[in-house]
Amino acid sequence: MSKEHGTLKVTIVEGRNLKDEDVVGKNDAYVEVYLDKDYKQRTKTIRNSNNPKWDEKFTFNLQRDHDDLHLHVYDDDTVGKDSIGSAKIDLRKHDFAKGAYDEWVKLPALLGLRSKGEIHVIIDHHT
Repeated sequence: MSKEHGTLKVTIVEGRNLKDEDVVGKNDAYVEVYLDKDYKQRTKTIRNSNNPKWDEKFTFNLQRDHDDLHLHVYDDDTVGKDSIGSAKIDLRKHDFAKGAYDEWVKLPALLGLRSKGEIHVIIDHHT
């Protein structure tokens, strides 16, 4: 991806097979999305589902040093939040001139041996 400024439109579509190892049963999942950790946006919490559907859109202004989009998935808990998993998408590896990034992003477990689920993400870049 070229280093021009522009707008990133991110759609967090849904999750599947989300696993929080501390919890038996279903998650109350939400996703934090950011390019810069000082400006995080988040989805609503979907209760009692390991396959939540958010279908929420977020807009970010791209700066020159924004190379990665970060995704953190949490289980909303009465005493705080438990991390389900996280991933980052290297924006430089996708040619947005050929269309939107539309992928299922894996949430790798420790050492990448197991997956903690996947998040369906669509990213569009506008200059």
